[in-house]
Amino acid sequence: MPSYSRVALILVVPALAIAAPRKSKKPTPPPPPAAGSDTAPAAPVEPPAAGSAQPSEPPTPPPSPAAATETQNKNEPDVDSLRQEYLSLRDELFKSRARANAVASALYSTRIQIKFAWTSGRYYGVNKAQVRLDGATVYEDAGGAIATDDGVRFDGYVAPGRHLVTFHIEATGKDDDTFASTTESQVVVKAVPQKDLLVTAKAHDGGDIAYAWKKSEHGNYALGIDVSVRAQPPAAKAGK
Repeated sequence: MPSYSRVALILVVPALAIAAPRKSKKPTPPPPPAAGSDTAPAAPVEPPAAGSAQPSEPPTPPPSPAAATETQNKNEPDVDSLRQEYLSLRDELFKSRARANAVASALYSTRIQIKFAWTSGRYYGVNKAQVRLDGATVYEDAGGAIATDDGVRFDGYVAPGRHLVTFHIEATGKDDDTFASTTESQVVVKAVPQKDLLVTAKAHDGGDIAYAWKKSEHGNYALGIDVSVRAQPPAAKAGK
């Protein structure tokens, strides 16, 4: 009997050892920070609350009326300065034309004279008159001078051959200034060596619209520029 008890005890002890639960290992704690280190654990960042508005910059106040007026005055052009600049440029242009004419008279033997007149000054005033020779402006007036006489508007020297002369005029009705017109004509002339070239132009508006419209609401324009061209011996020789 004792031998059976000893055998049973031997069999039970290993079974108990196998059936016993295993002990779980505890997690290893993180090592403490080193001595003298300034690194501190980062604080948790909380997300912004839902629906919260971001802080905005304060609105810029509008400029005062005085500042706005001052800015506007600075942006406006200085009329007096512009007028002085225009007069200075015009004087320089006239001087340049005079020098160019002097040089041309030494180079060329053909003299050209251009006359330009307005024959309808009774009913229409002239706002602008212009003469161009080969594209360059040789005469310009805004005072209605061509309506007062038929004087010479340009006197100079050109090379023999073909030249393009342009006449431009802007007129307005005297009785009713709502009626205005612009007329421009281009003609080709031919300068002859050793002779003077005389070009005479007469512009007109024979229409009645400026004074007839008030009476009958009917009228017409009759615009035109008549040009005559003539070559003649030089003035010094013609007088002999």
